[in-house]
Amino acid sequence: STDTVGGDSFGIGGYWTPDAFPATISVAYDSDDPESGADATDMFVGIDWEVGPGMLSIGYNNRDVDGGSGSDQVNYEVSYTYSVTDGITITPGIFMIEETTAGSEDDTGIVVETVFSF
Repeated sequence: STDTVGGDSFGIGGYWTPDAFPATISVAYDSDDPESGADATDMFVGIDWEVGPGMLSIGYNNRDVDGGSGSDQVNYEVSYTYSVTDGITITPGIFMIEETTAGSEDDTGIVVETVFSF
């Protein structure tokens, strides 16, 4: 038999694109209240900015797990999306996951996403 853990979740987000500024600012909030385990909240702030022929994206996320859990994290990410041709888009990026628990190692990574459109 497989046990399914339920719970309640809530999320809300929004974005704003000022007329006089070539960027979009995004903010989101999520909460998770599982039937078992600690409650958690996430706050995300991001900006997408037109730079040259592409879009520069910068994001920040803070995950707070109740009870001083070792699952607390702070995340940073930066990426740049640009078109190579009409049907190919490339997005190189870098991210860092900062563990807030003593003795835990941070994670850093580089990613490249390629999208083909036909």
